[in-house]
Amino acid sequence: MEPPVACPVCGAWSLTQDGQSSALLAVADVLVLKALERVGSWLVRRGRGRYQSLHGRPLYLAHTLWPAEDEVTAHVLVKGAWDVVPALLDGHGWEHASSEQITAMLDDYVHDLVLTGAEHNMADLAYRFQTRLNLPVYLHERHEVGA
Repeated sequence: MEPPVACPVCGAWSLTQDGQSSALLAVADVLVLKALERVGSWLVRRGRGRYQSLHGRPLYLAHTLWPAEDEVTAHVLVKGAWDVVPALLDGHGWEHASSEQITAMLDDYVHDLVLTGAEHNMADLAYRFQTRLNLPVYLHERHEVGA
């Protein structure tokens, strides 16, 4: 990835395409967690004692404990989960993939997670960005505090 560069005229810093894609990846990460939280909330309400069964785990992990039917997942997930994507992309002059493409990719990704009971992780989401949208992204390594 190339580092941000300063504009020779105004001095403002700009991001390269892979930097912009990586910023979008970070936003998509939050949207995915919120969508999984919505599904988790629905799953927890479906059975007595499920909230206690979470044992303090976040709602976005509930789909890893209890299966959800395909049509329910689509119904719960699609309702408003990605409404912010078009405004976000249009408001920031995004030109590398359409909001429909990104929304479809996010929908498929979360749908696959819920149906398989797999946990969300950034590497899998980044892989979808690269393979489904042809957007270059990079992942930051996490550094332990005090390490």
